Amino acid sequence: MEGLKELFQQIPEKNVSGIGITGQMHTTVFVDKYGFSVRPAIMWNDNRTKDMIPFIKEKLLVNEQTADLAKVVSTGSPLANLLWLKECEPENYQRTEKILIAKDYLIWKLTEVYSTDYCDASVSSFYDLNEDTWSESVQQLFDLNSSLFPEINYSSKVVGSLSKTIQQQLGIQKVIPVVAGTGDNVASALVSGSFVHDQPLISLGTSGVVVIPNRYHQLKATGKNVVAKINEEDHTIITQGTVQAGAKVNSWWLENILHTKDYLKEQEKISDQLISNNEVLFFPHLNGEKTLYGEPNVRGAFAGLSLETTQEEMYLAVLEGLTFGIKNLYEKMKNDQEPAYFSIVGGGAKSELWLQLFADILNYPIRRVVNSREAVQGAAILAILGIDN
Repeated sequence: MEGLKELFQQIPEKNVSGIGITGQMHTTVFVDKYGFSVRPAIMWNDNRTKDMIPFIKEKLLVNEQTADLAKVVSTGSPLANLLWLKECEPENYQRTEKILIAKDYLIWKLTEVYSTDYCDASVSSFYDLNEDTWSESVQQLFDLNSSLFPEINYSSKVVGSLSKTIQQQLGIQKVIPVVAGTGDNVASALVSGSFVHDQPLISLGTSGVVVIPNRYHQLKATGKNVVAKINEEDHTIITQGTVQAGAKVNSWWLENILHTKDYLKEQEKISDQLISNNEVLFFPHLNGEKTLYGEPNVRGAFAGLSLETTQEEMYLAVLEGLTFGIKNLYEKMKNDQEPAYFSIVGGGAKSELWLQLFADILNYPIRRVVNSREAVQGAAILAILGIDN
């Protein structure tokens, strides 16, 4: 609320036509009958469910209707988070009336409407991708009440407006519509132009995400198939895979190992001669792997170290290792048609060296989305589309 109050102090309410929201995918909020969170949200990168995943996968594989979900359910999945709550905090589970993703909880707080979008629903492991709705088979398999799940809306649909309570707190009178919104990766893909020609997007943030859109509802065997559904006629599927450590391998090496935050200085020490001639290899999965191996306990490693190995070789290996991990993901999820280019967003995209490594290793042109607010801009586009309908 403090952020909204500050915004409305700077922008007259008459100039605000609508509100779009985006946020972390998977982060799960459990809401009671009064609309309050029953416990702290479980984040997308939380590993508390890792010992439950084999059991969940085994149970999903028993049913033909849910077998595909066994390939994608992982730590951080809303299904796993809800089952953890059911087993480990039964009192909180009994109090839970709705399960929401983080951005959906914000929409509830703003509008008093329970809603989610197809993007967040489709990666929750509660969803039937063939029927494009909540999976009744999953509900029956795990004895879940259908009332737990909110209505699913396309991302630019107006689902409500600022409630009277929120208007009073903000000191405004105008009725301002709010759209369903979408997950951060779909919002980033939207503003980057990836949808226009089905071009792949790489997000180098706290995780390394590969996003590959196709307009023909083509479901891929590897990766999470995300239903974008920007508008009612949209049939785009975005296939999404993750190298969980992402750009954090960079901060891990520099801040934890070298004890510096001067990224540029350390990268300038890497000579042009060393690039493409490095004999040190790095396996980048420092905190588990979700997409290719589905193994939360896998860990990273260096290979090819010798008594002559230098600090610069090891740092370059870290950057190259994540880049090859991203390439490996792409090769497993790519469309039949070759891309014209890759777009890269996120904090890691600020590094000129890393972008060059991506261009060399992927062997495609790289487009950097330079505005750091890309996901927020995607949310704004959704609001524009919604109020123009």
